[in-house]
Amino acid sequence: MTDAPARADADLNVALIGAGSHGRDLLNYCLDLPGVRFRAVADIWPYARTYASRLLRRRGHDVRDYADHREMLAAEKDLQAAIIATPDAFHADQAVDCMKAGLHVYLEKEMHHTLEGCRRVVLAARETGRLVQVGRQHRSNPRYLAALDYVDRQEALGRITGVWGQWHGHRRHRIPWSEKYALDAATLSKYGYASMEEFRNWRWSRRFSAGEAVNLGAHQIDVFNWFLHAPPRAVYAAGGRDYYDFFDWYDNVSCLFEWNYAWQGVTKTVRGAYRISTTDEGGFYEAFLGDEGSLAISEMAGIGGIRREWGPDSIWATPRAEWTRRLRMFVINPTLQLDLTEARRCVAFPFRNFEDLALVSVPIPYPGEEKPVHWYHLKNFFDAVRGRCKLTCPPEVGYEAAASAFAVNRAMLTDGRLALAPDEFKV
Repeated sequence: MTDAPARADADLNVALIGAGSHGRDLLNYCLDLPGVRFRAVADIWPYARTYASRLLRRRGHDVRDYADHREMLAAEKDLQAAIIATPDAFHADQAVDCMKAGLHVYLEKEMHHTLEGCRRVVLAARETGRLVQVGRQHRSNPRYLAALDYVDRQEALGRITGVWGQWHGHRRHRIPWSEKYALDAATLSKYGYASMEEFRNWRWSRRFSAGEAVNLGAHQIDVFNWFLHAPPRAVYAAGGRDYYDFFDWYDNVSCLFEWNYAWQGVTKTVRGAYRISTTDEGGFYEAFLGDEGSLAISEMAGIGGIRREWGPDSIWATPRAEWTRRLRMFVINPTLQLDLTEARRCVAFPFRNFEDLALVSVPIPYPGEEKPVHWYHLKNFFDAVRGRCKLTCPPEVGYEAAASAFAVNRAMLTDGRLALAPDEFKV
């Protein structure tokens, strides 16, 4: 493969490594992207790779399937990119092998279940010149890009004084399997699994995952870092296996972070709380609190908006002040730039307080048909491979988020504040 970007109008030959439920989701999103042609599927589980291969063949893709990604790379010589959606412990080896074979890589988070493995991915991308898009899909999401514009360019919140986030997403039942399709003991052992139970529920095993603070928390901590333009300088954390004591990793985590935040040429402190729990109450979202307003944002289209602060000197004050006092909440709309002096241009909802943000359904229209959140990130990756744009989450950005999330696990082992040095977030 040459170092030149793929022709902008050429088909891209792509492999899928990891054909489990999330790998198949990514596959389906790619079927809606023009010029993406799947040529190979690799997965150690015959059930998963057969399912994905049959799906692709029905959609006209000429694919071959393999048990091992190394066998695939040795046999397939015209691949240009790979999508990796295997358990985290395999990510670094598979990504490095693909880059050395000349492939660009879409790598699901986390980059690895250890920080050293994440570092290997960054170094391999630099050494090979291959592109790596880390799967933090909010970085390509039009809703988040619009929200960042409100915060940065329009300064709709004024000075940010605090942040808050939560992932209340789902109950953690054991994932089942049919004995008819169970892997044999030799195959499980070859890839490091003690049983089908561990194979199917790898996210809760310390040998294959870094736990929910990294699997889920890294997404939202990255949003905080992104909007505040800095990694955290310290973290406190507490929690434990309070309910699902049959898993290795914590099911309940509460954190307090500190950031250095530059505002109008002066560095200020921003503190924020983040929580993962065993309930789905309130869903998952991030919130930014400022002295002029507050903003909540989520990948769930029904959560989010901007709320103005009370006060006669607010930047939101307009001749229609009475109107804006009654309707204080403004939809985050990627297709409509918020005009702070013309509030009537925005769809608005009457909220009494900030807590209402997580409880209300807010429609957020897109140009044309709204796409699944991963679709935008995959499109950015393939556009970057074709030379049309830059990646929204290259490995250096992914590493900063990973280091921030891994710090939560470290802080859980301390009795107080864990200070973080700036060089911990760089490779």
